[in-house]
Formats: sequence, C-alpha cells, structure tokens
Amino acid sequence: MADQNTDNQVFDQLQTLPPPHLQLAFHGHAEAEQTFLSTWQSSKMHHAWLLTGPKGIGKATFAFRAARFMFAEGRLQNTGGGLLDDAGAQSLDVNPESSITRQVGNLAHPNLLLIDRPYDQKGKKFKTEITVDEVRRTVGFFGSTAGENTWRVCIVDPADDLNSNAANALLKILEEPPERTVFFLISHAPGRLLPTIRSRCRKLPFTPLENPELTEAITDLEIAEGKDAERLSEICDGSVRRAAEMQSEDGLIVVHAFERLLKPPFAPDYESMNAFAEMISQRGKEERFSGFADLVQRYLSKRLHEQHNKDGIRNADLYPLSQAWEESGEMIRQTQIFNLDKKQTVIEVMRMIAKASKGS
Repeated sequence: MADQNTDNQVFDQLQTLPPPHLQLAFHGHAEAEQTFLSTWQSSKMHHAWLLTGPKGIGKATFAFRAARFMFAEGRLQNTGGGLLDDAGAQSLDVNPESSITRQVGNLAHPNLLLIDRPYDQKGKKFKTEITVDEVRRTVGFFGSTAGENTWRVCIVDPADDLNSNAANALLKILEEPPERTVFFLISHAPGRLLPTIRSRCRKLPFTPLENPELTEAITDLEIAEGKDAERLSEICDGSVRRAAEMQSEDGLIVVHAFERLLKPPFAPDYESMNAFAEMISQRGKEERFSGFADLVQRYLSKRLHEQHNKDGIRNADLYPLSQAWEESGEMIRQTQIFNLDKKQTVIEVMRMIAKASKGS
C-alpha cells in the first residue's frame, strides 16, 4: 500500500541489511517453501499462515517472496495460465525485473498490506506495539477495489507485537476472511499469541539456517565474505540478522559482554552486571536495548532446545527456563511500552536468566 511508513521506514530495520521486502535471494528453508508451493498447486490455499521460528532466519523474507509469487501467478490464473493449470514451478521465484517485484520492493503494490509497528512522526520513533488502528487499516484495504486482478496479501510483522485490542481485531478478520486473501503472521514466540489466532492459522515452521546456506546468505547480503563470513556463520546461531548485528563493532561488544555474564557457574558479579546494564541503557543508543531483548530471547530459546533434547528430561526440569522466558519477555515489553528504567530491567532480567540457567 502506498500509505506505509514515511519513506518506506519499517520497524526494526538494520542499516547494514536490506529489509525483507527488498531481499530477492532466498537461502535454505526448502521444506517450508515446498509445503507452501504444494498447497498452492493443490488449489486449497489456506487463508492464514503462521510463520514461526527464531528472529532473523528468513520468515519475513519468505512472506514477501510468497506475496510476489501469488501476485504473479494469481494474475496468470485469471488469464487462463498459472500453476493451477500446470504444476511446473519448482520454486517461488519471480522475475526480478518485473513490475510486481518493483512494486513490492517499494511497498507500493495495491494488493499488499504490511502491518507492523507504526512510526510516530511527532516523537520521531516507532511505537512500542502494533495498535488496533493499524489492524483497522484492513477495513479500507479489503473494502477497496483491487488494483490488480489477483490475490491480496496481508503481512503482520511480527504478530508478537500486537496489543490485546489489535489481536482481537485481527482475530475477527481471521474468523471471516475475505475471498482470495492470504495472511502471513510472522512470530518469533508463537506461544504468546492468542490460542484462537493460532488455531485459525496453518503453522509453517522455520529453523535456523545451517551451512553452506548460512555462509552463502551472509556473503550474498554483503555482510561479510571469505573467512569472515565463515566465522560469523559459526557464532550467529543460524540467524542472518544476528550475523549483521555482530559484524558491527558495537554489536560484538554487546554480544561478548552478554555471553561473559552467562558463563557457568552463572553467578555474574555486581560490577560487571552494572557496567553491562549501563552500556545497554546508554542514552542515544536505544537500539542496544532492542538488541538486548533479542539476545535474551535467543539465549533462552537455545537453552530450552538443548535441555529438551537431553535424555531423561522431564517437563518440570524445563520449568525454570520456561518461566524465565515468560517473565523476562513481559518485563522487557513493559519497559518498552511504559518507558521504564532500562538499566534496572537489564539487571533484573540478567539475574533471572542466570538463576534459571543455574537451576536447569
């Protein structure tokens, strides 16, 4: 839609990494792509897909990739061609020079709606959540005559940021979806979504990238090359986004400090903790707190995965980490929404996850 954030600003965009709507190369996730393609070819397209997995591994990139494909093939269907007549396509690739690719790249395709955190022109920053007003934009979107004779696509990125009113408004739409419309809900923590929203979506899981695809992605996106790309692929937990964050000097400092504080025996000293919290909450470096939130989520997700795969593990053994996941996420969210003391939040969250790690 043409009314996206001014100058096509999108929430959580890194200066060193093209945003998902501009990324044409796609690495890995062959199983997820084939699942979607097979569903399309079967003519039984589900109206809502929940794309799940850690942050920065390609979920949003896939959503825009699928949108381009649906716009192109949907238009062909209406002229007697398209994949419903011949199941010949092996991927979701679309001509990179096509008008569809250019329109999606400019967030200007008339059949595309992106719902994310809105930009506050007055405050010159993004809001802390997706509000109900953003979801209400779907009323005009679905109510207008389509600019292209093809499918409509609505991408919510991420659905985790919907506040309660926005989530309920979206649920009503999912309960009675418009014809020839597909929703892509991107979620890094699907357990936080309303169960009723999850139940109305088809889940499409994404897993962290592995080599050689991961190194290829880091190279193709010009994050690093050669030995540097290989080194980053070993420490970025399968996330291209994290590789881009770590490539900056500032990002590496934060990551290394975080990892030092959470080394066994999981008893960080006060001086180190205080210095870390000061660094994260430094005025003028607001992006560091968002980066800290990502580090916490990735760390706990990785720990939970490691513990779950151990022999003889019981659900009760996972409780400390699961509780830390829920409580730290809510604490960080409240801090962002109500502009609470970031330094104190960092200290409390680090103590919480250190204790949970020690207990598990």
